Amino acid sequence: MQSNKRFVPVDILTANYNNNDYLDDFFDSIYQSSVWPTRIVFVDDKSTDKSLETVRRWLSRLPQIFIVELSCNVGFAHALNEGCKYIISEYIARIDPDDIMEQDRLEAQYAYMSEHHVDVLGSNVAYFLNGQQDSIKQSKFPIEHNDILARYHEGNHGVCHGAVMFRKVCLDTEQYRQEYVPAEEYDIFSRLLNKGFKFGNLGKVLTRVRIHAGSVSNNLPYTTIEKTFRLRYLIWGRETSRLIVFKEYLVRNNYRKYLFEKGIKRYVFLLIASLLKPKAVIRRFVK
Repeated sequence: MQSNKRFVPVDILTANYNNNDYLDDFFDSIYQSSVWPTRIVFVDDKSTDKSLETVRRWLSRLPQIFIVELSCNVGFAHALNEGCKYIISEYIARIDPDDIMEQDRLEAQYAYMSEHHVDVLGSNVAYFLNGQQDSIKQSKFPIEHNDILARYHEGNHGVCHGAVMFRKVCLDTEQYRQEYVPAEEYDIFSRLLNKGFKFGNLGKVLTRVRIHAGSVSNNLPYTTIEKTFRLRYLIWGRETSRLIVFKEYLVRNNYRKYLFEKGIKRYVFLLIASLLKPKAVIRRFVK
């Protein structure tokens, strides 16, 4: 262990299922961090690859790794809830095991939260294709609480789940709900906002999100949008017609294809998304 590293009262929480190919990059980004977390709660959801072998190999360099080895596959939300039982710090940094932290992520988020009244703090993220170093797109999340709140009222996202830092009280108050996966992040953030917790984002890119065949960012099933708008009604009391839900699915799906496809075809997807919802697409290009 590098003795000159400063520890901060932050625990990293991650849930893993068969991400062995990406774990060296994941742990190396933590190892290279400008400050170190007190604990790295690594929940393995009964992986069938060599994930556990890899994480145990990293224990010699990052002894603060705390492995939670589940005896059966319980699902992403349940795995995160199980990991929350082993949090010991005041702050919780969420990151997915196929993503990469920037060197100053923990330090920047911890410093800001220590000095400001904010309960959930995200940042912008950069998306990159697996096997390539260059970013293909950067997010443009709103900075202020009220603008983030407005996004959730719309049925949209105002923070990136794998890029946030929580105060521990947030996940002591609300748990993840497996029945709403893959819309579990909209669910938990909406419930926290509805209870009055304060949100914010740092404008800087502090996490790099990997896009690959199995990543959530690369797959947008209709059920995600359907569950999102069902939650919009349950939490915010705002109904959405089935026609609008389907239109939202087409907009978001075509926009994602624009981001991750190559060649001229990607601009066809952008055109379709723009025709269906021009204001939303323009907002993604203009801060």
